[in-house]
Amino acid sequence: MPSPLDCLNAADPTDLEGLRSLLDSADPEGRLAPIGMQAIDIGSGVLESLPETVAGCTARGHVALLTDRTPMQRGADDLKPLAFELLASRFEVTQTMLGPLGRELRADEETVEQATTAAEGAGAVVVVGSGTITDVAKAATMARGTPLVVVQTAASVNGFADDRSVLLRHGTKRTVETRWPDVLLVDLEVLASAPTAMNLAGLGDLFAVFTAPADWYLASLMGLDDAYHPAAAALYRDRTERLAEHADAIARGKHTALDELARLLTLSGIAMGIAGTTAPSSGAEHVISHLIDMAREQDGTPLALHGAQVGVATLPVALAWSLLLEEVDVAALDLRQLLPSAERMQRLVREAFDAIDPSGAVGEECWKDYERKLAGLHGRPERLRTLSAAWERHRADFSALATSGARLARALREGGAPTRFSALVPPVAPARARWALANAHLMRNRFYVSDLLAIAGLWDDDLLEGLLRKANTFGAGL
Repeated sequence: MPSPLDCLNAADPTDLEGLRSLLDSADPEGRLAPIGMQAIDIGSGVLESLPETVAGCTARGHVALLTDRTPMQRGADDLKPLAFELLASRFEVTQTMLGPLGRELRADEETVEQATTAAEGAGAVVVVGSGTITDVAKAATMARGTPLVVVQTAASVNGFADDRSVLLRHGTKRTVETRWPDVLLVDLEVLASAPTAMNLAGLGDLFAVFTAPADWYLASLMGLDDAYHPAAAALYRDRTERLAEHADAIARGKHTALDELARLLTLSGIAMGIAGTTAPSSGAEHVISHLIDMAREQDGTPLALHGAQVGVATLPVALAWSLLLEEVDVAALDLRQLLPSAERMQRLVREAFDAIDPSGAVGEECWKDYERKLAGLHGRPERLRTLSAAWERHRADFSALATSGARLARALREGGAPTRFSALVPPVAPARARWALANAHLMRNRFYVSDLLAIAGLWDDDLLEGLLRKANTFGAGL
């Protein structure tokens, strides 16, 4: 008889009641948060239900339509005018295009304020656009609780279906709790009309499941994250492995592959929401991507697709996990004696981020988070002793959570997705990629494989160059 965790492999995000029942069975202690969405619809022709969907969320006749400025299609139709027309057939609609002309939309305080103003007095808010504008809309409607309907425009990221937003604060990317969408609509014709690179980016974003849960489990053993729950990653990991074997079907725009990709991205987002943290789907690979984005925000250069960048970053992180599990004798380490002082780490954090912001503002923001992590480690010396003593017992668990970098690179490559930082659009220079890899663990109050290697005194230039050389042997890395 299959276990409750095994049964999660059949989870269907469009059947929320069935999904809730499966999660109840896998979480008898009730540690997971409830799913805060009313409905999810994935399939062909879903967009046509938009007026009826909004009518089910509000009795008021005014709808605020939030869009970004990027042109998008649904077959031969312009998507955003089509969405406006559908809504206008039943409601009074006010459309607001967020972001400045000629510049990439940023999820900063100014944009959130603009969206908040646009949503005032609306009976419902409909957002049609990227994951970034969806994050902005979630933040803008959080305080008033205005019904929020999200029309997903590409299978590019998992952030359409969670209760978090990645926002830019004081020049630093922060993932903050905002709200769930009330309804998520995913129209396969819209996904098939999106640029192929965006849908392949969704596959890259999903690949975080092959390293992030290992980081999350490690953080729980260190006493820094009590939220770890195996059900969160079990929602979509096994099916992502199967989808990875057919990545070329995503590149060809096959509806069956796009349907499965959208469902898995949705489950990945839900996993973060029910866990109360992004950790099930976001580990060291995501923070590497965030650092690259932060550097580009500082110098005003365009960003690469988030999911594509995450996919590339996952490959050296997977190699770091392999190195830790196969070559480092953690049981022989006295981690308590190896913990660095706050004075030393404050200097290192500020020096690392002075490279992108000489004003020191970004370094100070990152130090605030890292200081809490370091204090947590110093305050739990027994966890460090226990981790070393029980390392051999935990090794098998980590091996089941972290996947071979070569295997992941092959799947991305067969789908036509980038596997090197230099293959991203725009490309990431080798010096910037090295900087992000070296310093990503200094940004957040979260514990990663690179944190443990750093405490052990191994996370240095020689180790990073070794990882990059290894990645190069299977067509990944720089």
